[in-house]
Amino acid sequence: MKKILTIILYVLPAVAFSQEFAEFSLDSSLGWNFSRQEKQELPDYILDQMWIINGNKLTYDSERIRVEVDPNRFDTLLYKGRGRQEFDTIICNITEAGKYQFVYNECCGAFNVQDEASGKFIQGKVIYKIASETQDTSKQYLGTLGETAIMVNGNHNDTLEVECRSAMSPNVYHLTFRQIENCNDTLDCDGYTCLHLDDTSEPIWEFAFKTVSKKMDFLYMPLSSKPLIIIYDPAFDKIILK
Repeated sequence: MKKILTIILYVLPAVAFSQEFAEFSLDSSLGWNFSRQEKQELPDYILDQMWIINGNKLTYDSERIRVEVDPNRFDTLLYKGRGRQEFDTIICNITEAGKYQFVYNECCGAFNVQDEASGKFIQGKVIYKIASETQDTSKQYLGTLGETAIMVNGNHNDTLEVECRSAMSPNVYHLTFRQIENCNDTLDCDGYTCLHLDDTSEPIWEFAFKTVSKKMDFLYMPLSSKPLIIIYDPAFDKIILK
């Protein structure tokens, strides 16, 4: 039977807080013809998109939605584009009563998320850590944020930020964590990534590796500049998200 790694979404102890809501909406300028000063009909591949956040559905036919803020939990966003039967599951953390807008990505499809007040797209940040003090230093671990990766060990807790990626890439990120080993040729390698070294060095643009075991694999949508903390505990083979 295939082993499934336990992923723990760590939250702070429950505390009392006044009920607040975050608001999510869709780009209202989409389809607006500035030369004619009129709204044009959107194509079906845009109109058929759907978002469901903690049970609240958002489409181009609906008004903006309000989602209760609970800093003591992680939140789930389900997203489906045109012609798809299944939803993508995206992890996020709604920690404040902000206003967020989903903007269609003309280059790559899907969408970007931006802070409505500043109009800026929210950039992802991740800190990968090894929990066990008895880490086997002979094992290599690799964590990714979209197209960028970093080697993870007990002495290296750098914040991984977006790097080596197209400016048009969506800011919903594919996160993975795996144990890897070196590979010597293309037949032996099963993955390539852009490897972050440190803040002063050029990255290795085509770092090749062989996967020993994948520990984590999910989509993540940042809603603030605060880094997501991902801790791997090799003693219990589990992932903790903070």
